[in-house]
Amino acid sequence: MKHNYKITELNGNRWLSIPVLDRIDFIRHSFIIKQRDSGAETNGALKEIAAKILNLEKGQVATINQTHSDAVFIHNEECRASEADEGFDAHITNNSGIAIGVVTADCVPILIVDKAKRVVAAVHAGWRGTAKRIVQKTVEKMSDYFGSKSEDLTAGIGPAIGQCCYEVDEKVIEPMKKEFDYLNKFSIQKKENKWHIDLQLINREQLIETGVKQENINIVSLCTSCHSDLFYSYRKDGAGTGRMIAVVMIK
Repeated sequence: MKHNYKITELNGNRWLSIPVLDRIDFIRHSFIIKQRDSGAETNGALKEIAAKILNLEKGQVATINQTHSDAVFIHNEECRASEADEGFDAHITNNSGIAIGVVTADCVPILIVDKAKRVVAAVHAGWRGTAKRIVQKTVEKMSDYFGSKSEDLTAGIGPAIGQCCYEVDEKVIEPMKKEFDYLNKFSIQKKENKWHIDLQLINREQLIETGVKQENINIVSLCTSCHSDLFYSYRKDGAGTGRMIAVVMIK
């Protein structure tokens, strides 16, 4: 079976990439997975690994203070990097030489590229962000600030906890039912008051709703809970588990 992802190991670091994104000549991207010889990666350590892989300085890798919100940060001359401390779950840039990233350990990392306007975005979508339509709001911001058109966007949805392992209760399912009339397509009730939901496919559906072509949305269907050799999983290993980072940049 041909996979829509590639895992590379070089100089002691390993990462996952999506060939469709690799073929976009003005960007670089990486989903940095569990490293073989390190423990739980901190945010600073993840930035260092990302910088090595992308041949950057650590200071060129930008992250945000993720708070499971629907807030989107814009990197431009009006929005300085210090403002990212306020709490955001997606960020966008058209600046070259800066890699923007989101940190995950089961939540859905989404990288978006506008090939026409040369704009990139990184999105962190847990169930709360998904319910708040964070990925749709990111596409809207790309349109508002940079003139992006949905038909020009290519998206990579990275490894996340799969429907096989993501069991939720009424606290999660009820707000999502209210928000998405199609939730039944992406949820299975396996026992009383317990459902399994597919966050990757719900976010794909949101992208399609914004006008992104389905053939331009690429999902890495690897469950972070199932594949403990490759990924960290908050659900499986608890709060003390490590983290991964998904980054994208304009060269």
